[in-house]
Amino acid sequence: MVILDTNIIIDHIRIPKKSDSHFIKIAHLKPKETFALSVISIQELYAGKSSKEIEKEKDMLAIIIVLQVLPYTYNVAQLAGEIIRDSKNPISFADAAIASTAILNNGDLATLNKKHYQNIKGLQFVDTAKSSAS
Repeated sequence: MVILDTNIIIDHIRIPKKSDSHFIKIAHLKPKETFALSVISIQELYAGKSSKEIEKEKDMLAIIIVLQVLPYTYNVAQLAGEIIRDSKNPISFADAAIASTAILNNGDLATLNKKHYQNIKGLQFVDTAKSSAS
């Protein structure tokens, strides 16, 4: 399973030629994988001002509908809290929740900013550098 960070969705929405988005490139690299996102990412997407624009919201919903949306459960919340508590680097609530969701669902996280997730035990990443190669 591949868990998409919010920035992968934003990248897909913003790029005019969708085939150039990291989401599409990762999907081509991993065609047999299930793609998912944390319900926390939906909150982050709607927090963005562009979600007020009808066409941008339609683009956002078009990608969300093809993904498995993973819930924010007690276990996810517990692990996210532990990640925040134990992190040597500051980590946001949302990033901790997304990392926790990936770990507990045995998924690899696809993100454009690995720095946000430094040194989180058990977190595996999709190699987005491969997806950048054309």
